[in-house]
Amino acid sequence: MKVIVLGAGVIGVSTAYFLAKSGHEVTVIDKSQSSAEGCSNSNGGQLSYSHIETWSNKSSLLSMLKNVFLANSYLHLKDFSNKEFYSWIAEFIKNSSNENYIKNCEKLFKISSLSKSLMQEILSEEPSLLNGKSFDLSKNGILHFYRNNKNFEAEIKKLEKFSFINRDFEILSAEECLKKEPNLTRLNDEKKLAGGIFFKDDESGDCHKFTQELEKICKEKYEVNFIFDCDIKNLLTNYKKITGINTNKGVLVADKYIFALGASSISLLKGIGIDPKIYPVKGYSLSIKCDEEFIAPNFTMTDNENKIVYSRLGNIFRAAGTVEMSGNNLSINKKNLNFLYSNVEKTFADFGDIKNVREWVGLRPFRPNSLPLIGDLSKFSNLLINAGHGSLGWTNALASAKIIDDLLAKKEIKDFNFLNKELHEIVYGKNNKIDSEL
Repeated sequence: MKVIVLGAGVIGVSTAYFLAKSGHEVTVIDKSQSSAEGCSNSNGGQLSYSHIETWSNKSSLLSMLKNVFLANSYLHLKDFSNKEFYSWIAEFIKNSSNENYIKNCEKLFKISSLSKSLMQEILSEEPSLLNGKSFDLSKNGILHFYRNNKNFEAEIKKLEKFSFINRDFEILSAEECLKKEPNLTRLNDEKKLAGGIFFKDDESGDCHKFTQELEKICKEKYEVNFIFDCDIKNLLTNYKKITGINTNKGVLVADKYIFALGASSISLLKGIGIDPKIYPVKGYSLSIKCDEEFIAPNFTMTDNENKIVYSRLGNIFRAAGTVEMSGNNLSINKKNLNFLYSNVEKTFADFGDIKNVREWVGLRPFRPNSLPLIGDLSKFSNLLINAGHGSLGWTNALASAKIIDDLLAKKEIKDFNFLNKELHEIVYGKNNKIDSEL
């Protein structure tokens, strides 16, 4: 079958990999000059398989209400003239009920578990990935640390809510956190380290490097055709199926089409009457050079209270985070960058060469329930969607891609060891369609 994948981020390239491996003739198109130039470029780097919490929950709502009025915080809301912003927020609040929150978290964990399993499979099948060394893979787990005792205790209690989900974690004292990452000594000396929760099964790696390595495998091993600098103007239809992709390089035609683009391209779906309820949530990152002279943390960590993640990726120490809702644009808000700089300097004893930093901004494609939209539609019989992964695109890319591959092969749910009927409905939608989610 001839398939066109729209998007060459980690979601699109992973999808192309599984489809080509199954024997399909695959073409990937993207407006960038190379793969992983959008949200996959300089994200937080964490493979948070155990981080199942959706953003839509009561504690997040309370945190946002508190931080929206602070001059220096992780949150900036600036899209008040956009009706879609209010609609998205309303859906977000709806999904924050305790019942919806628990259900969504359980489903998210099952997708993440499948992704973790598939990562091990790819590493064993693709020797060019050097068992993860080619993209700075670390399997040492992720430490979530807390400054405030009240917040720390609340997170420990929250773990009890998910006792039915099998996650391997340890609750650590401040001293035990220091053994994991000595650079937290600054927080501890200032009496600002309450403790931490260590998730053993989580990993980290450079998403950009992984995607580009996977692109090479797709080209060299599976003959996938990548067309870059390909600006998609619109999707052509006959109201029953997609008839072609209108681009600056002509109209491209296939049997099936996979939409795996980011938040900035949602207008393409809306142009054919599909609203995936995806909103662009802007995030920032700092990639700080480090070496023997400019020492930086080696451990992967999450600062839950400030919504910042930290990853060591080779000779780069990356800090990523902030939540800016200002519409579909990549304009830089210096306050968000300064928030990251300030927290890096206040948190760690050593943090690399802070004068040698690459600043980055990206649009995370978020849905109100924090669950990706993966599946096909009854409206257009040959269009499938694999989008809306929010901050967990890197984490859940492989599972999402495998699900798309199995959908094209019309495989039954029994082929997924990690999936059950509930996940089948949220991933495929009722009756194997995702229309009910839209």
